[in-house]
Amino acid sequence: MRALIAAGLVVLASGSAPGADPPRWIKPPALHADEQTGAWRVTFELDALTDVEVALVDPATSAVVRHLAAGVLGPKAPPPLAAGSRAQSLEWDGKDDYQVRVRRPEAVVVRVRAGMGVALEQIVGGDPYAYYSEESGHNDHSPFGINGLERKPDGTVYVLGHSSNLGPPAVRRYDAAGNYLRTVFPPPAGKAVAAVTGWGINVRPDGTYTPKFTRLTDPSLTTTILDTATGGMARLIPTPDPTRLSFWHTGPGRATFELLTVNADGTIPEAAGERMPGPLVTSPPLGLGPVTPDSHVVNALLGPVFTCPTPDGKHFYLSGVYAATTRYGSIQEIKADGTWRDGQVWKVDRETRTARVIFSLDPRTIPTVVKDRRAALGGTHSYAALHGVAADTAGNVFVCDRLNKRLVVLDPTGKVVRAIPVERPDAVAVSAKTGALYLTTRFGDEHAGRGRVALLKFTDWRKDDKPAATIPVSETGYTDHHKCSHLVVCDTDTAVNVWVAYTEMPVRIYRDDGKDLTLLKDFYRVEGAQRCLGFDRMEVDQKTDEVYLLDDHAGVWKVGDWKSPRFVKVPLRTASIAIDPRNRHVYARTLADGSSSYSVGKVARFHLDKPDYPPANLGDTGSNRLTPAFHHEWCFTGNGDKGIAVAPNGNLAVVGDPKDGLRVFAGTGAKVPWGATTVARLPDAAGGVRFDPRGNLYVGYVDRKPPAGLPGFEGDRFAGAVGRIHKFAPTGTLESGNLFPIAPIGPTVSYDVPYGAFDTDCITRTPRFDVDAYGRLYYPTNVAQRVAVVDNAGTEILHFGTYGNRDSTGGLPGDLVPTRGIPLAFPNSVGVTDDHIYVADMVNLRLLRARKTFRAEATSR
Repeated sequence: MRALIAAGLVVLASGSAPGADPPRWIKPPALHADEQTGAWRVTFELDALTDVEVALVDPATSAVVRHLAAGVLGPKAPPPLAAGSRAQSLEWDGKDDYQVRVRRPEAVVVRVRAGMGVALEQIVGGDPYAYYSEESGHNDHSPFGINGLERKPDGTVYVLGHSSNLGPPAVRRYDAAGNYLRTVFPPPAGKAVAAVTGWGINVRPDGTYTPKFTRLTDPSLTTTILDTATGGMARLIPTPDPTRLSFWHTGPGRATFELLTVNADGTIPEAAGERMPGPLVTSPPLGLGPVTPDSHVVNALLGPVFTCPTPDGKHFYLSGVYAATTRYGSIQEIKADGTWRDGQVWKVDRETRTARVIFSLDPRTIPTVVKDRRAALGGTHSYAALHGVAADTAGNVFVCDRLNKRLVVLDPTGKVVRAIPVERPDAVAVSAKTGALYLTTRFGDEHAGRGRVALLKFTDWRKDDKPAATIPVSETGYTDHHKCSHLVVCDTDTAVNVWVAYTEMPVRIYRDDGKDLTLLKDFYRVEGAQRCLGFDRMEVDQKTDEVYLLDDHAGVWKVGDWKSPRFVKVPLRTASIAIDPRNRHVYARTLADGSSSYSVGKVARFHLDKPDYPPANLGDTGSNRLTPAFHHEWCFTGNGDKGIAVAPNGNLAVVGDPKDGLRVFAGTGAKVPWGATTVARLPDAAGGVRFDPRGNLYVGYVDRKPPAGLPGFEGDRFAGAVGRIHKFAPTGTLESGNLFPIAPIGPTVSYDVPYGAFDTDCITRTPRFDVDAYGRLYYPTNVAQRVAVVDNAGTEILHFGTYGNRDSTGGLPGDLVPTRGIPLAFPNSVGVTDDHIYVADMVNLRLLRARKTFRAEATSR
């Protein structure tokens, strides 16, 4: 994986106070047979009340035979630990975790580890070239977009686009050859609070900050117009200012094309007037908004929308817009006349935002009927009559006239100088060094089938009628009202680097040495890059430390070789999995028979260690499907799966829609589907489910705000959407084959912990927690960049995490922006094994592997 893959050791969090002396052994661990009962007894004593874990270990393999006990010593020590005592005496029945008698218990040793901490060991992912992956989401039918390229006077290039199939946006800076430099958004850590307040932030008591979210499903972090959730990303508008970036956005119900200005280092001007300078154009008025108050019919400006600054930087040209009315976002009528009709190029004063038309097509030639526009403009009504616009140093203006299949050249007064025949022109740029003209052509939509983007070069636009070079760049598919290709030119000492970007082909850079155009860099084809952009859900094989990542649609990736980690896509099509580490099975929700919808499915069993994960049929049933079909919400933001889990005896737990609630399925290999017991009715805001080794069942949901608030988040809109984790004791036994033959009265324990935050607008990416073999809970608080560990009594052992974007690596190689703790942006899923904690970060698109550390450790030999 061409991504941030690093190995090292940086201790960043501990369960003990910083600088405190490590606990000492008063009596080291010992294991001996009880002469009275014949049972085995484990004894030890520490000089302090700290957290401990007690395991019986096979010394020949170092494998844990029995996870005996763990928790914080003191008044709330969870059984079988004795409360209020530093000295412990625990009985061991000579059996392993699965209640199988150990053949030679006298050969087993006791291991006690105390004072858990974590050390960041590896980060996999965080690819700085990742803007799109064919392996993720719904390909060209997702809301994904590239929404801007800009070359600054120093030759660096900024790229704005969704960082995955759904978001959030990423604004990244590269040199002229495409080498990654920095991330502007999500904003960096470590700035002065006053310098980033404009993004919308929460400030913690320690003075660090974290961005506020406006939506969690996508996720959308910032309260500005840069990111307003699915499909609502702003667009980059090029400016001559080398230190600033500008964005504009419009959407349903908005009355203006709003502007946002930020600093190129990721800070944002604090003064509201400077941060939001107003609409893109003030005069003539844009006339946007609902036709009548509270109406869903809206006067809108649509089109791909292109801008470019004038040579003196005092104005910019605007093209590609057309006026229409929409209803719920769908076009109702395209305007044939009026101020903002189709087919015009505007010159806008950057200071006053006043605009005047410098070139227009005859309005009588412009089709306004949807069917006619498809035929005339190259495949879809979402194209405009005029597209890209560019200007050279002499003031000549180049306009892509899509309707008349030509490139129009205007002088500085707007007079037509020349017209060059070009089919379907889209974007245009010119080299200040050579005068060569570059443009893209584009066609295709969901009705016309697959189309394509091509790059053309005209060496001398004054006389050439045909391009000197034509390069097919990318296939295209669905095109909505704002998608377009993007084009910038970087003049270097030795060549001209031509940057092209499009939705299904994030960035390609071509080198023009005056003779040939050759591919210099393809962001999608950077060695090993962008093969996993799904970090929504995670499952860890506790036996092998292999990690499975799910993208919330149906894609599954695995990371298994930690000496050389990489993402490998596996042939499982599902949005939920659960792993049985003992019997080596993986359970997945699959399509129901005869259904093509991923919203309806059954849980099926597959072989975990066999190639291609073949079905693992039950007994003589001839089927691997264990449950009846059940429904989960599906939308573009993902499948509404809320979690499945497998118990040590093979029972299955499924968190379903509210009508199904939390159900446990139990049965034998003689008959499928299995019967179910409804353990609890759950609200919409529910997600994550786990069994512990004794069959206790844990589930996360929002029932009431946990009493322990999040300092610094008091005014956050999601502070009240934080859930808790609830434990249900079994009404049956592991040995009986059915842990829940009848429904429990209610939870045995409700842990008052800030578990995740649930976006109740569209609950598809619910958080995920884990429970280790001792019964300790590991859970994320996604909006607070926090991961915590509590024992089974609910006492916190440790927590870690602070805000950081992909430029922060917590002290590992490539740490461009150091942070005080382990850097996270949206930790939505946590997984655990005996020695490691794994965190999947949905915003930074990376997997973090932290090693458990202990301040004291001893064995009985």
